Amino acid sequence: MVHRLTLLALALSGPALADDFQTYIVGGEDATGDWPWAALVEIDFGAQGRGACSGSLLSPDQVLTAAHCFFDENGEKVDATAITVHVGSAPKGSPANQTRTASHTPSLPAEYDNNANPISHDIALIQLSSPVDVSDAVLPSLVDDAHFDELLARDAMGRDEAVTAIGWGVTDPDNPTVSDTLQQVALDYVPFSTCNQSWNGFLTPVQSSVICAAELNPQDNETENTCFGDSGGPLILGDDPSPYIMGLTSFGSFDNCQAGRPTVFTQVLNMVDFVEANSPLVDVSVGSDSQRYYGSLGGQVTVPATVTNGSQRNTAHNVMIQANTDDAGVDASLQWSGCDSGGGPLADDDQCTLSSLSAGGHSSGQVEVSHNGVTETDATLALSVSSDEDEYRIKNNQAPVTVVFSNRPDLTVSAEQTAGNLDSDGQGIATVVVRVSNLSTVNAASNATVELTLPAGTTARGDDTVQCDTLCWVGPMDSGASVEFTLTLTSGTPESSTLTLTTTDQNGGDFPQDNNRHELAVAYSGVKAVSDTGSGDTSDTGSSGGSGGGGSFGVGWLLALAGLALRIQPVRRNNRSR
Repeated sequence: MVHRLTLLALALSGPALADDFQTYIVGGEDATGDWPWAALVEIDFGAQGRGACSGSLLSPDQVLTAAHCFFDENGEKVDATAITVHVGSAPKGSPANQTRTASHTPSLPAEYDNNANPISHDIALIQLSSPVDVSDAVLPSLVDDAHFDELLARDAMGRDEAVTAIGWGVTDPDNPTVSDTLQQVALDYVPFSTCNQSWNGFLTPVQSSVICAAELNPQDNETENTCFGDSGGPLILGDDPSPYIMGLTSFGSFDNCQAGRPTVFTQVLNMVDFVEANSPLVDVSVGSDSQRYYGSLGGQVTVPATVTNGSQRNTAHNVMIQANTDDAGVDASLQWSGCDSGGGPLADDDQCTLSSLSAGGHSSGQVEVSHNGVTETDATLALSVSSDEDEYRIKNNQAPVTVVFSNRPDLTVSAEQTAGNLDSDGQGIATVVVRVSNLSTVNAASNATVELTLPAGTTARGDDTVQCDTLCWVGPMDSGASVEFTLTLTSGTPESSTLTLTTTDQNGGDFPQDNNRHELAVAYSGVKAVSDTGSGDTSDTGSSGGSGGGGSFGVGWLLALAGLALRIQPVRRNNRSR
């Protein structure tokens, strides 16, 4: 029952359906217990046999997976009675995994065409017969614009093993049986232009609905990939246990998943309208203008906040807003127009409820945060929001804000190397731009300095504005002020090394001290060092080291296509044992 899609080299007309299509993770590792929201979707195709796909629990009764999983070898869509879903990442058959049936036939996008184009809009929602008992705190979220754009903007080093694929597919192509343990594999994000080139332009018509990943430079030449049986399994950002889902396993090369082209995943960012159209899920978020606010000891700080329903079509009802702090000496009180606390206007001043928030709507208010005046603190104000509807982006339901109560400044330092060369005597000469900022909006610094921990054999001098040797004297700094100066390093042993910078106020220090230190890699002979804040390179080319990743595509990737395969597990006939 596999819909193998065979593509003639360079012809790239329409893919033709054939037989045999599968999916599994190869070269990965067991993920037992790591992803309690992972789903194994079993499909009974009657006389044709049984198949399996992977998926994700998006809410207690909604599972996200791939559309192509639900069509038999004749192209007929199965009904709800053919579908069984097991939720959990314990070994297969464990009572820790919860089993449900489908309440109705899976919802598919109107644009999905299993016969003419089964690689576009390859996404499906299964509504379960009853909710699964999983804490909301561990559920994944559909990626939002900000995190998707951040991934796309990364340089080669940032793309190295930036995503993780998860699935129940087979791990041995000679034994096409669902794995007894959930598998995971770290992969490199592959930019669309590079991926499409390796597929000879085949992906151009579906650019808006796909995202690509592969292991470009595996350790010991071991294949690491999704393959037969992982269809519908999530591609997540990083390895956060409550992650953003970037994509869903869809298809790859039909070559026992050993190589070649990147695997292609359904891109979920552009599928949000489909999710909302087929479920009551919403996207309610809370945020503030800044991540830090400042007040004096015993003072009060006003923190503005906004609640937004980012849904495209669904209304959120009974939107509850809460504000709490992690410090007994700091109190938070909501000030919110149109908010009902239940016992009168803000009788319970750390929470209130809006009756509804329409799609695209927002409501603004503020939190008054007061300090008891005893001990300086950098308290965390936890803003949170919830509604009667379940969320498809639960990660943005909370916004931690730092509120600092102190009579001292809050100094921070950063640095970037701008040049590194050898002079005529063979000495290394490097220039570094240093930036010192007083983040406090209420307290000035009377005598700010930057202490330098220099590499062996290196001396330093400042510019005309700031004098330096092993200590740079910045001087007074108003609240909110920044000072920038150039540091010149001279090394008799010009090798790559680390410069450490630490800032403080010589007259009483500063608070908090969570951002006072910066380490900078310094290089010579014209090689620009990359600071720990990143280089910002967004090109599609280049390679990077790391744990088995970061290589680039070679000439072999541009050879003629051999074939394409969707990633569903091959059918196991009913008369065969599992």
